[in-house]
Amino acid sequence: MDNNWKKHLLKSGLPFEYEVKECFVNCGCTVWDEYTYLKRDENSIEKEFSYDLDANAWNGGHSIDFMIECKYKTEPTKWFFTPDPYSYQQDLNQNSFFHPVDHFTKNTFLFNRMPFDKVIKEPLGPFCLKGVEIFNKQSIEINISRAIKQLSYAFIDKIISAFSSQLDKEIEMFNNSVFLQIPLIITNADLYLINENITTKEIKKANSIEEISTEHDFLIFHNKIGEHLRDYNLKKLTEFFSGLQKKVVNERISTFTKDLNHFVNVIASNYSPECILIMKHDEKHGNYKKLFDYINFLTKKSPELENRIQIVQEEMSKMHENITKNLTKKKNVQKP
Repeated sequence: MDNNWKKHLLKSGLPFEYEVKECFVNCGCTVWDEYTYLKRDENSIEKEFSYDLDANAWNGGHSIDFMIECKYKTEPTKWFFTPDPYSYQQDLNQNSFFHPVDHFTKNTFLFNRMPFDKVIKEPLGPFCLKGVEIFNKQSIEINISRAIKQLSYAFIDKIISAFSSQLDKEIEMFNNSVFLQIPLIITNADLYLINENITTKEIKKANSIEEISTEHDFLIFHNKIGEHLRDYNLKKLTEFFSGLQKKVVNERISTFTKDLNHFVNVIASNYSPECILIMKHDEKHGNYKKLFDYINFLTKKSPELENRIQIVQEEMSKMHENITKNLTKKKNVQKP
């Protein structure tokens, strides 16, 4: 019997998408197929775009939204990414992929800011920048960049939906909820991060992939928001806030600024989305457990979490004390 049907069925990506969906259901999520949104294409024609799966879970007063784009490869495929050693200069940390929406609520998500980003010592994965797909001796950039764009342009609508839930007085049950927005690419391709400071000469001399890169289960893609995406975000946010009573917004806003124009500009330019999580789908589904163990630890109250919070606070306090002592010593040495 001709077995080509298997190849074509798998190549469609449909079974892979269904398997990913069931993994999220088994992890306690409600999952919807295909999230669609409207956007003008490169010819300024409004078209419908989408990403594959929309999943949601409630945990410890947090609404956790997963925006999932699935990428199945029938042939052995590797995704290579360049490292991002300077991510710290952009105020990014290992939990930036959560994108907490806590700007119009009294509650906050601590763990994407210092020092609380270190309550889990080991991040899910390292930061990365540009990526390329390699299979059958070919390199293709478009598959990765397309997945990133699909999630990036859908992201602002999810943020606005969360804002709306926090500001709508008729739905008070959501007013004090913290919404976590996690854009996520899931693939069966192998994920590799190219070594820092690698040269083309070293790559030419290398006898194996392991000499020039490291394989990972997760990577955190640092999403550089370009002018087009920024303008798209800005337009959406401006339209949303122009339809609200200023009094309501001013009463509820509880974030890094009280200036709404400044707030909108920062969200559009730096935050939407800041990072995209990339995950390797493994046949035993172990990475799904890793993902949800990580998220559950940060969103569910527990003695262990409280202990870690206390430890990082003490560490930060000691660091400040040492800095103060060193500054005092320098001043005393400089005195005539």
